[in-house]
Amino acid sequence: MKKIKILLITQGVSRLVRPLFESGHQMVGVLESMPRDYDGSKQKSLFLSCLKKTYTGIKGKYLFLPDFCKAKKIPYNFMWNKNAAEIAGWVEGLKPDLIVVFSMSQLLKEDILKIPRLGVVNLHPSFLPSYRGANPDFWQYFDMEMNPGVTVHYVNSGEDMGDIIYQERVHVPLGTKSPARLDKLIGELGVSLTLKAIDAIAQGDAPRTPQPAQSPTPRSRNLKPEEHTQVIDWEHWPIERVWHVLRGTELWLNAITQPTGLLAGQRWSIQDYEKTEAAQGAFGEVGEYKNKKCVFARDGVIYISIDFDIKRSILKVIQG
Repeated sequence: MKKIKILLITQGVSRLVRPLFESGHQMVGVLESMPRDYDGSKQKSLFLSCLKKTYTGIKGKYLFLPDFCKAKKIPYNFMWNKNAAEIAGWVEGLKPDLIVVFSMSQLLKEDILKIPRLGVVNLHPSFLPSYRGANPDFWQYFDMEMNPGVTVHYVNSGEDMGDIIYQERVHVPLGTKSPARLDKLIGELGVSLTLKAIDAIAQGDAPRTPQPAQSPTPRSRNLKPEEHTQVIDWEHWPIERVWHVLRGTELWLNAITQPTGLLAGQRWSIQDYEKTEAAQGAFGEVGEYKNKKCVFARDGVIYISIDFDIKRSILKVIQG
């Protein structure tokens, strides 16, 4: 099989990182897309270095993408809103045949899109043209989409509008948490489709299916911080829908009050739910039922607990 030179653009040690390094193609670099609120600051304290090493030792995984790339001896850089010009030059110097994108916080500009001779492809976690945008995962939970899909497509100047190479759907059961959902959607299906697309592009026989201009769903935008507490319709949604959305977004959605005090930085883990004939407390409030921590819904309770996560503690320290 023909081998090509690949540059990966992603956030963190995502589900696509290791499979690409094991694909047999030549990885020439990794470019990390910084979050939209990144301010350019760097944390270099000895304490943080020790925390990162501790996490790596416990989990056997690299917490940060620069560490992973250093171990692989692969060029690493990061992209944010103030270094676009220098990044284009860095990418051009690596001479990639193909750029592969997954989990990116911004649109690529033309000066980067035109560099690789075989183009730029993106792994998008929806069945395009549905759920175009930065946050399809949340809106599919919100809409109770039980048969989501993934799409590998070429990148153009539009948002998730490039020609489709491959796409498939998969069933995800109600209440599946986001990591398990992404393991199935991305780790199993998306990764295999991406590797298949890369091989087809290398051989020169990748299919291209143009997308329609219009999407059947609204843009999958990121929520504003003040919208988090407004997402759940506590008065009207059945407990199944509330439970599904809370479980799916438990890692980041602040629809309920999160732990404080010594447990600040940790998050509630959404467990099972129990229906009751009458409401047991104020809708959306954290309380107790049958001596267990819970969130009250209109037709039952949703049990919650805390699974201590060292990664969250490290990130809490880094973020101040």
